[in-house]
Amino acid sequence: MPALLRKLAIVAAVDGLILHAQASGPRHIAGNNNETSSIRIDYKTNKITALPAGASEPLNGKDVLEACGLGITATGLLSVASYSFLVSITQRQQVAQIQGRPIYAVTNVAIIPISSQADASRAITQARKESSQEEITIESSSDEDDLPDNETDRAEAEAEIGSVPASPTRDISHVRGTSVGSIAEDVIAKKVRFGRFAANWLSRKNLGLPGPGGLEQDVSEPPFDEASSLSADVNEAKLEALDETLPGEEAAAQSEFDRPKSGQPAELLPKLLRYTKLLFASHNFFFAYDYDLTRSLHMQEARKDQLPLHKVVDPLYFWNRHLMDKFIDYGAHGLVLPLIQGFVGQREFTIAGAEKKQSSKDSVELAEGRILGEKHEAEAVETNASKREYLLTLISRRSVKRPGLRYLRRGVDDEGNTANTVETEQILSVPEWTPSHPAYSYLQVRGSIPLYFSQSPYALKPVPALHHSAETNLLAFGRHFREFSRRYGNIQAVSLIDKLAGELKLGEQYERYTESLNAAGGIDGKPLQLEWFDFHRECRGMKFENVSRLVERLKDTLNEFCYTIIAGNDILQTQKGIIRTNCMDCLDRTGVAQCAFGQWALERQLEHEGIDIDIGGDSSTQWFNTLWADNGDAISKQYSSTAALKGDYTRTRKRDYRGALNDLGLTLSRYYNNIVNDFFSQACIDYLLGNVSTHVFDEFAIQLQTTDPGISVQKLRQNAIDTSCKIVISSPSEEFLGGWTMLTPRQPNTLRTLPFEESVLLLTDAAVYSCRFDWETDKVLSFERIDLRSISRIHYGTYITSILTDSQADEATNVGLVIVYRDGDANTLRVNTRSLQSDVDLNTLETTTNTDNEWDLVSWLRGSKRATTRFVAFKGLPLSNPAASPRLGPSAGTVREMDRIRSVCLDIERAMFAGQGRNVEAVSVVEQSDIISLADAKKRTGWLEYLVYDLKKMVWA
Repeated sequence: MPALLRKLAIVAAVDGLILHAQASGPRHIAGNNNETSSIRIDYKTNKITALPAGASEPLNGKDVLEACGLGITATGLLSVASYSFLVSITQRQQVAQIQGRPIYAVTNVAIIPISSQADASRAITQARKESSQEEITIESSSDEDDLPDNETDRAEAEAEIGSVPASPTRDISHVRGTSVGSIAEDVIAKKVRFGRFAANWLSRKNLGLPGPGGLEQDVSEPPFDEASSLSADVNEAKLEALDETLPGEEAAAQSEFDRPKSGQPAELLPKLLRYTKLLFASHNFFFAYDYDLTRSLHMQEARKDQLPLHKVVDPLYFWNRHLMDKFIDYGAHGLVLPLIQGFVGQREFTIAGAEKKQSSKDSVELAEGRILGEKHEAEAVETNASKREYLLTLISRRSVKRPGLRYLRRGVDDEGNTANTVETEQILSVPEWTPSHPAYSYLQVRGSIPLYFSQSPYALKPVPALHHSAETNLLAFGRHFREFSRRYGNIQAVSLIDKLAGELKLGEQYERYTESLNAAGGIDGKPLQLEWFDFHRECRGMKFENVSRLVERLKDTLNEFCYTIIAGNDILQTQKGIIRTNCMDCLDRTGVAQCAFGQWALERQLEHEGIDIDIGGDSSTQWFNTLWADNGDAISKQYSSTAALKGDYTRTRKRDYRGALNDLGLTLSRYYNNIVNDFFSQACIDYLLGNVSTHVFDEFAIQLQTTDPGISVQKLRQNAIDTSCKIVISSPSEEFLGGWTMLTPRQPNTLRTLPFEESVLLLTDAAVYSCRFDWETDKVLSFERIDLRSISRIHYGTYITSILTDSQADEATNVGLVIVYRDGDANTLRVNTRSLQSDVDLNTLETTTNTDNEWDLVSWLRGSKRATTRFVAFKGLPLSNPAASPRLGPSAGTVREMDRIRSVCLDIERAMFAGQGRNVEAVSVVEQSDIISLADAKKRTGWLEYLVYDLKKMVWA
């Protein structure tokens, strides 16, 4: 396998950013040129070119940043409004070792603009200053590059393993740097006492962030002096809330770039950069240079084919794959360092005087948990048996499929991926990883219930709402478990949700679809097993130890699935199935249950070693609980922005009122993040993973939330059209001609009743149907049938309903149509309550037409209090799709919105003429004219609308 680059220098040269490999011999950057040791990323164009080996000599200078890998990079891909950035790992921390290979956590990154030498130099200088002040330094031997690859790896591993601190992982994973001034540090550490305003003020003044202004700052100021400060001073308080907005607006304009047009991506760029920095420097991303962290222990391959690491890792857990595309395409394989998000923790423990079937109280002593490398002398009770040392490693891998935050990513998507899917591996070995001594691997998985459902982020105890049809749910349900079966074999599903009120319906549906799947043949002929354990009822009174009842119920299944045993290169036993656990969030209850399953596995593995011990009943095994609690906290922070609830029990096996009060505080903190921070954070995650294009920021600016890229909008809309056809076209004599989804005012006979709703427009050879559709339940709420003979005119043109953002005020993309028709007996309106009711009185539904500044084209309709002529308005949906890949770019054959709407109008006209026997040369009823022009929209937008939007933007954006 080609070696990954472990140390490189980033230099701001005149022509571009130089990535110089500080290595010789076989360590090169470009995989397609063995004589190349450096590459250059050109400013502005982001083109990668190889530099001759001799060109690296004069690169030594003050503007050089040493990095330990480009684990994350956005060269040419993290491009918003013509800006591009290189993001490199500047600091790492070893948290474990597997088979003698060190495992690192990313502790800091540097964001370097690829715009000009001056901008890049400022960012590099700031990053170097920060690196020199941090307590955690990059460890690297100066002569390691003179060794062969295998000797270099061994030397580096030996040097670094011994240097790992002995404190628990939870303590070392939040080491605070010393670059923040003492006063600011005190305020940040005690922000509850001083208040958020003081913390924000000191963050802006002392951390080098500029004041308000953002992109609108004077271009004469140094454009990236402030932005480069994103590389500085990541403190503990910020890392505890990854998506919390930092104060101030970093300058994001580039001095040598043409200033881009104003737009939401450019306006939100500073916030995106801040989130990117906080996300990747949060101690939640891990990597190894010569071990595949994305795969379990028994799935590690010898890889004699010399493929680079990024080509053999599991793409399901390769978090920075999209951001590394530029280097992968170029062939710079030595720079492509795969990262996983999740958790890695390790503890060494000692068992003294242990013999099988002996009393643990008399013969077993486990030393306090510690990280490998600590020279610990355990004070054990003297016995006739010798001490035995073991190492327990815990690795959690978050899936890149359906990623995101709590209430914004729930349930399943169209491909069967579920939210908050995390694979956790527990490995038992000896500290030296002696090949002759067996190592044990036990896998578990957590993930959301694989059905379409959601919960409102605005309620403390939201009731889950099920979505879509039974057929759609069953299809996704089956896809999910078939993929799980392919990966893990047999499946035992465990649901921990309540059998009461809010969660009951979802649990019943889980059982129902399990039965449906089994009735259809199960998974490859095997039935899916589901155990519904009502956690809160079984463990009421804070007696969480009752989770042992669940382990006892599944004892036979656990013994059948067992675990993997590996000795050297031989797999002696393979785990035959997986326990898939869920609650509502797959966080708190799931964490307690998975810890119990992990305890079962460890006890059975030690029993296989000839040791009989009750991990849960021995007070000296507190380290095991702490390790699992740290794992639960890490996963919880990544999904809900707070530590896990019930963590006190997981750590201490005790539960009291203090733990309950702490959980209340965490619940309130989650609630705040759910309604304030998570919406933009979700957009950032989707963008960094390449699931959406920059249009996601336009969508966020308008709606202050984004659509789910895992659920196909096109499929939903086509399903809405098909469903509407089945319901509203009752006459078999009517021929369906076409269907579209468009926006329409909430109230009938108006042009601008906010908010607009997405509705379905159907066309037959006899009528036009306007259908209000419930997109959550796939049902038609109401529809209006307009006979083609009653249509008098059709208008299409500019239709601007808001000017709060640039995209909303664009006359070329905001287009709609208005159908004017005579109200009569041939037209009907039907509303769906429990069933469709015919001939509802229009007086109970219609609203008075606005008499001030109403659209001129229908002003003649106001001859009486109730006009005999009505109209229905539709606004075209934007053609730009936030879920489209940003790599595809705009299509040359894209149809303009105006042409698309005009085509719909002509289709309706042709159907009218055909039904009336008129030829195509008849006088057209289709006219182009503004429905609501930009000027009219400006007049209609009052100060209150601006105020409400600004307040929302201040909170969410």
